[in-house]
Amino acid sequence: MQMHLVSMLNFNRTEAAEQRLKAALEAFYLSEFEKTKAAMFANGELTEDQISQGATTHFRTAY
Repeated sequence: MQMHLVSMLNFNRTEAAEQRLKAALEAFYLSEFEKTKAAMFANGELTEDQISQGATTHFRTAY
């Protein structure tokens, strides 16, 4: 898949084409994220409390 995407990038000759491709990839990954999130909510792997807690949690590794 990565090689296919890299070869497709060779066809982008304009800034507008690059922006359209970028928008399409972002839409695809957002859609996949939303499907995964919905499935995790449906089977109980993820809750609103976990999301709220994650928003205030510091994940940096202590050195």
